[in-house]
Amino acid sequence: MKTFNVTAQVYKNNDPSKQTILFNQTVEGLNENEAIENFKLHFPTTEYSLVKIYSAEEIAKVLFDTDR
Repeated sequence: MKTFNVTAQVYKNNDPSKQTILFNQTVEGLNENEAIENFKLHFPTTEYSLVKIYSAEEIAKVLFDTDR
């Protein structure tokens, strides 16, 4: 499994003006498409409405050399 940062445009359901905000969430997936599907599955629809998904970028894992 890889970790992805998904960025989406959303608005709060209780906001009468429907002002949009950017929403970032990390999700797991084998690839970008699976990460987007997992994001949609766990998106808090009772609080926010999804307008558009902008990106799903893999978060690189950094390995540190502990012998230095």
